[in-house]
This record gives sequence, structure tokens and C-alpha cells, in this order.
Amino acid sequence: MKIINEEVVDMEIVNKERVVNLLRCLVQINTVNPPGNEKELASLLDVFVKDFGLETKIIESLENRSTIVIYLRGKNKNAKKLYFSGHLDTVPIGEDEWDYDPFEARVENGLIYGRGTCDMKGGVAALIEAMLILKESGTVLEHDIIFLGTAGEEVDCLGARTLMDNGVIENPGAIVIAEPTSLEVFIGHKGVLWLEISTFGKTAHGSMPKQGINAISNMLKILEELNNLAFPLKDELLGSTTMSVNRIDGGVATNVIPDKCTVAVDIRTVTAETNELVIKSIEEVIRKLKSNDPSFVASISVLQNLRPLLNDSKDKFIQYAQKLNKDLNSKEIENIGVNYYTDASIFGKSLDCPIIIYGAGDEKLAHQPNENIEIESLIKSINYYVNLAKNFQDIY
Repeated sequence: MKIINEEVVDMEIVNKERVVNLLRCLVQINTVNPPGNEKELASLLDVFVKDFGLETKIIESLENRSTIVIYLRGKNKNAKKLYFSGHLDTVPIGEDEWDYDPFEARVENGLIYGRGTCDMKGGVAALIEAMLILKESGTVLEHDIIFLGTAGEEVDCLGARTLMDNGVIENPGAIVIAEPTSLEVFIGHKGVLWLEISTFGKTAHGSMPKQGINAISNMLKILEELNNLAFPLKDELLGSTTMSVNRIDGGVATNVIPDKCTVAVDIRTVTAETNELVIKSIEEVIRKLKSNDPSFVASISVLQNLRPLLNDSKDKFIQYAQKLNKDLNSKEIENIGVNYYTDASIFGKSLDCPIIIYGAGDEKLAHQPNENIEIESLIKSINYYVNLAKNFQDIY
């Protein structure tokens, strides 16, 4: 298999000023989710890439919630297609104070600061710059390269679901998601199960607790049982399932017995089967507590249920991607998985193709105050995407 041809693209070909300016424009459009409002950003990209002769399609999921598809056409419409993917929304800026305005996109000491620089508007800008480089080279590749700029990944993968519902992804050979990975090739990630558990009681005066049913006390019984749950399913790449109670709400006043308590639970899973196993285990906990106390009332709601990303490490595209990264960036070839989830959970459920995660930026800076991305790392990622695209046809 040919990994890098003799005409390997040099990083000097990357238009540094163009990609930095594009990223700054993306960051300056607030797409904090909720509510998202990705339409403005999708429209900006639509106008921007059309100036370079690329085709586009904007798909609406909801009002002001847009996903954009950008096409760089190849010679053979029947050839396996290479898909680039990145989400347009970001998480909120948080309560901690930033050193810079999170929507200014300040450039300082080789870094660009702002919400979304790392996760993952930097990746979006890098993928588009790679497509522009290929377009401007004048060489028409055998295969199509198609960029998917999705809405809503940070909450419910809204855009990815819309793409799948509309059959937009056709004949995929591989998908590259440009989430931050510190320029490592990630070949898997955990699934996610977000649950909301509520207990219900009866209000009473705080001085007469026996006249009421304390929903918080009942929730404590559930939490104690959750801490004792064990999930034996493990994965060699992703490790073990984790569970974290990250939000709790209950009670109205210090002197009132609470009649409702709600917790939000974040569970990261390692096999497609784990998600259903977890739900059944918690339902069994509730049944057991109710059998011991007929007044015990609780409910469970599924807020998010996404499968893990698991690839075959022997797949020829996976091996190609790892070898390319070693040759370009001196990264050791190793199989790496991560704890967070991506749109790959939606794509991988129905598509039979390898999906890798590769991008500039330190994933530990995602969702943090003073989020930033290193410009040099951004340029290296573009070089990788260009070479990946140019040599992709050698696999198929």
C-alpha cells in the first residue's frame, strides 16, 4: 500500500493567513449550544467556499439550526468517498472568568484564544483549508471529498441525525472527524448514556418529617445502590464503563419536606450492549426499593443514548492513517481510544466504514476557560488531511 506519494504536500502550501482568518470568523459567531443557532455560521461557510468553486448544500434541522455539506468533486462518481466532519456548535463559556473575550478570537504568542478554537471550529477551518488547497492545486482526484458541518453535536447530535435521516452520506470509504486529538489518530471512543432519575414524595412541615415522604432521602437510597453497581463488560481499547452523578435538584425550602428530587447521571460505555444493560440494572434497583417500601416512587428518563465508536484496528484505512501520521509527524503507531463521544456514534450505527478522529488542539482544553489552539498544530493537521485525501484512492 502506498502511504505517501513522492509529491507529498509541504506545509508551506498551507495558506496560514487564510485559515487563521477563517477560524477567527468562525469563533466570532456565537454558536453556544443551547440554543446553537448554527445557521449564521453555516451561511458564512456557504458564501466563503463558493468563492473557491466548491458546491454546497445547507440542510435545516430546526429553525436557525443548520448543517452544511461542502463538495469537492472527483472524477469517478462511483468511487468510494472520503468524508470530512466537524460540528459547528460549542459548549457555553462557563462561569469562570476568561483572560480574553471568548468570542474575540485573540491571536497571541502563536495561539488563537476563544470558545470553539479547540473544540472544534479549529478542526472545521483546517478541513476546509485542506479542501481549498486540493481545489487550487488543479489536480482532480478520483474520489469526492465531502465536508459535513453539523449542528448540535454538543447536546444531541442533531445535525448528524438529520444527515442520516436524509441519506446524505452515500458510498463512504471513510470518515475523518477533526475533533482535537493533539495530532494523534484515535480509532475509538466511548458511548454515552445520560439518564435523569427522579424520586417523588409528599410535602410536610420540616418539624414533622413523619407526616411526609422525603424525596431526597429516597434518592439517597438510589445513589447508594448506583455506587454498588458493577458492569463487567470491558473493552481492550476503551477500558471500563464509568458513571458520574453530575447534577442534583430537590426541595423548595429548609423547613419543607421535599416531594421531588432529580439527579442527572453521565455514564460512558464501552460496548453497544452496555447501554441497555445499565438501564435495566437501574430499573431493577428501583423495583427492589419499591418492593421494600410501597410508598417509594421513582422514574427514569433517557436523555442521551449513543453507542461507542469501535473500529477494526486491522482495517487498511486505519493502518494507512496511522502510518501517515508517523511519517508526517513522527507519532508512534498505536491504537488509541478516548472517553468523549462524537458524531461518529450516529454515523457508525448505520454506515459500514472506518471512522477516525484526528485534529489539532489539546483535547484537555475543550470546554475550559481560555480555550485555545496552537497555529503550528493547526497547520500540521491541514498537511495531514491533504495527504490523506491525495492518497485515499490508493486504498480503494
